[in-house]
This record gives sequence, C-alpha cells and structure tokens, in this order.
Amino acid sequence: MYLEADPPSFVHHSVPNRSLDPAGRRIFLAAAAATTLGVAGFATAIGAWPVMPFAGLEVALLVLAFRVIALHDRDFEHLEIGAHEVRVESRDARSVTRFVANRPWARVVVSERGQSCSLGLAYAGRTVPLGRLLSDEGRRSLALKLRGRIAVNAR
Repeated sequence: MYLEADPPSFVHHSVPNRSLDPAGRRIFLAAAAATTLGVAGFATAIGAWPVMPFAGLEVALLVLAFRVIALHDRDFEHLEIGAHEVRVESRDARSVTRFVANRPWARVVVSERGQSCSLGLAYAGRTVPLGRLLSDEGRRSLALKLRGRIAVNAR
C-alpha cells in the first residue's frame, strides 16, 4: 500500500499577457519591414538616398526589440500552497528560480506605495517576489486570496 501525496490546497499560475503569438509577431515584423524598406527604396529612387540607412537601422532595432520580447515568451510564475509547504517556481528569460518554504513559518509581505503594490514570500530570512507578472490590482487580489492560507503582513 502506498501513501498518496496531499493535493495542494491552493495553486496560482500566471504567464505574461501577450497580444501577439510568435507567428503574429513575424507577420507584423515582415509587414513593417516591407513598408519601411519600400518607402525608403522609393525615396532612394528619387534621389533621397540618405533615407535608406536610417530605414535599415529602424528595421534592425525592431528585430532586436522582438528578440528581447521572445526571450520572455516562456516566463511564468507558479505558487502552490500545500498542507505543509509552500512552493514558488518562476522563470524570467533563461533563469528559473525554485523556492520551498515551511507553511507555518512562511509569510506573504505586501508593500504598497501610492498606487503600486508588491508582494513577496518571506521565509528564513529570504524573500522571493510574488505576482511579478500581474498588475498592481492583480497583486492586491492575490494577496486577498492568500489571506487565511498563509499569514499576510502589510508594510
């Protein structure tokens, strides 16, 4: 007979909000590059040749910006509160962070400054951020959901 693992009592998973998937970004980039380089090509044809290097630079910077966005496509944050422990796993670009805390000793720290709100999970002298992929209102909502499951301290 095997002991079954206790199911988590609370799970919160968040991912970045993207309006375009990778295929949509490629289509948008191709359309923007074709338009920019087409207009610059026409300007070059009528004698305004200094426009072309700037158009090329504009397209190159747009490609660079989209590559930076693509680095964060697989970002996530996963919070699990079980009967005895709290687990936080997050990915930021290529960096993965895992944090496990003893539930009775873990504390959620809420810090509000004006309209901005930040959350963190504090345990054993270390604090890891929570809700970094959420808006300020989303972090406030998450803090309310965590009340009663983990001690919440406001600063």
